[in-house]
Amino acid sequence: MSHESKVIVPSLGELGPAIKALSALTVAFPALPGRTIEVGTVLTRTGVELGIRVELHTTFADFEAWRVALGVAPADIEHQPGARTQTLRAYGAFHGVPVVVTAYGPVYALAQAA
Repeated sequence: MSHESKVIVPSLGELGPAIKALSALTVAFPALPGRTIEVGTVLTRTGVELGIRVELHTTFADFEAWRVALGVAPADIEHQPGARTQTLRAYGAFHGVPVVVTAYGPVYALAQAA
Protein backbone atom coordinates (compact mmCIF):
# COMPACT_ATOMS: atom_id res chain seq x y z
CA MET A 1 0.00 0.00 0.00
CA SER A 2 1.55 3.27 -1.14
CA HIS A 3 1.01 6.55 0.67
CA GLU A 4 2.56 8.64 -2.09
CA SER A 5 0.35 11.44 -3.31
CA LYS A 6 -0.22 11.56 -7.02
CA VAL A 7 0.88 14.79 -8.65
CA ILE A 8 -1.54 15.90 -11.31
CA VAL A 9 0.23 17.54 -14.23
CA PRO A 10 -2.11 19.37 -16.58
CA SER A 11 -1.61 19.03 -20.31
CA LEU A 12 -0.78 22.05 -22.43
CA GLY A 13 -4.28 21.81 -23.87
CA GLU A 14 -5.82 21.98 -20.41
CA LEU A 15 -3.77 25.11 -19.72
CA GLY A 16 -5.09 26.72 -22.92
CA PRO A 17 -7.78 28.89 -21.25
CA ALA A 18 -5.27 30.24 -18.70
CA ILE A 19 -2.69 30.92 -21.42
CA LYS A 20 -5.33 32.76 -23.48
CA ALA A 21 -6.40 34.77 -20.42
CA LEU A 22 -2.78 35.74 -19.73
CA SER A 23 -2.39 36.79 -23.35
CA ALA A 24 -5.55 38.90 -23.08
CA LEU A 25 -4.21 40.47 -19.86
CA THR A 26 -1.07 41.57 -21.71
CA VAL A 27 -3.21 43.32 -24.30
CA ALA A 28 -5.68 44.90 -21.85
CA PHE A 29 -3.08 45.93 -19.25
CA PRO A 30 0.37 46.08 -20.87
CA ALA A 31 1.83 48.23 -18.07
CA LEU A 32 1.10 45.76 -15.26
CA PRO A 33 4.32 44.64 -13.57
CA GLY A 34 5.16 41.04 -14.35
CA ARG A 35 7.98 39.97 -12.06
CA THR A 36 6.87 36.34 -11.64
CA ILE A 37 3.89 34.99 -13.54
CA GLU A 38 3.05 31.30 -13.80
CA VAL A 39 0.29 29.46 -15.59
CA GLY A 40 -0.71 26.20 -13.94
CA THR A 41 -2.38 25.07 -10.77
CA VAL A 42 -3.26 27.81 -8.30
CA LEU A 43 -4.71 27.64 -4.81
CA THR A 44 -7.89 29.70 -4.77
CA ARG A 45 -10.24 30.33 -1.87
CA THR A 46 -12.35 27.38 -3.01
CA GLY A 47 -9.67 24.85 -3.96
CA VAL A 48 -7.03 24.04 -6.53
CA GLU A 49 -7.77 25.19 -10.07
CA LEU A 50 -5.94 25.85 -13.31
CA GLY A 51 -5.17 29.55 -13.52
CA ILE A 52 -2.59 32.30 -13.29
CA ARG A 53 -0.33 33.03 -10.32
CA VAL A 54 1.41 36.39 -9.97
CA GLU A 55 4.06 36.98 -7.31
CA LEU A 56 5.40 40.45 -6.65
CA HIS A 57 8.54 41.13 -4.65
CA THR A 58 8.61 44.79 -5.64
CA THR A 59 6.26 47.40 -4.18
CA PHE A 60 2.74 47.32 -2.86
CA ALA A 61 1.91 49.87 -5.59
CA ASP A 62 2.49 47.07 -8.09
CA PHE A 63 0.05 44.91 -6.13
CA GLU A 64 -2.47 47.75 -6.16
CA ALA A 65 -2.23 48.00 -9.96
CA TRP A 66 -3.08 44.29 -10.27
CA ARG A 67 -5.89 44.58 -7.71
CA VAL A 68 -7.49 47.42 -9.66
CA ALA A 69 -7.05 45.67 -13.03
CA LEU A 70 -8.76 42.53 -11.70
CA GLY A 71 -11.52 44.48 -9.94
CA VAL A 72 -10.79 43.00 -6.51
CA ALA A 73 -12.34 45.09 -3.73
CA PRO A 74 -9.93 46.33 -1.05
CA ALA A 75 -12.03 44.56 1.59
CA ASP A 76 -11.38 41.23 -0.18
CA ILE A 77 -7.60 41.41 0.15
CA GLU A 78 -5.98 38.93 2.53
CA HIS A 79 -3.29 40.41 4.77
CA GLN A 80 -0.83 38.16 6.56
CA PRO A 81 1.55 40.08 8.82
CA GLY A 82 4.84 38.50 9.78
CA ALA A 83 7.78 39.50 11.92
CA ARG A 84 9.72 41.07 9.02
CA THR A 85 7.58 40.56 5.95
CA GLN A 86 3.91 41.07 5.30
CA THR A 87 1.95 39.36 2.56
CA LEU A 88 -1.00 40.67 0.59
CA ARG A 89 -3.08 38.31 -1.53
CA ALA A 90 -5.90 39.04 -3.98
CA TYR A 91 -8.10 36.44 -5.64
CA GLY A 92 -9.55 37.58 -8.92
CA ALA A 93 -10.42 36.29 -12.35
CA PHE A 94 -9.86 37.35 -15.92
CA HIS A 95 -11.83 35.88 -18.82
CA GLY A 96 -13.22 33.34 -16.36
CA VAL A 97 -9.76 32.13 -15.29
CA PRO A 98 -8.66 32.44 -11.65
CA VAL A 99 -5.82 34.87 -11.01
CA VAL A 100 -4.06 34.87 -7.64
CA VAL A 101 -1.81 37.86 -6.95
CA THR A 102 0.57 37.77 -3.98
CA ALA A 103 2.84 40.62 -2.87
CA TYR A 104 5.56 40.49 -0.26
CA GLY A 105 7.02 43.51 1.49
CA PRO A 106 8.71 44.69 4.66
CA VAL A 107 6.85 45.40 7.89
CA TYR A 108 7.55 48.80 9.38
CA ALA A 109 7.08 49.47 13.09
CA LEU A 110 4.64 52.26 13.99
CA ALA A 111 7.52 54.26 15.47
CA GLN A 112 9.30 54.22 12.09
CA ALA A 113 6.17 55.31 10.26
CA ALA A 114 5.55 58.27 12.59
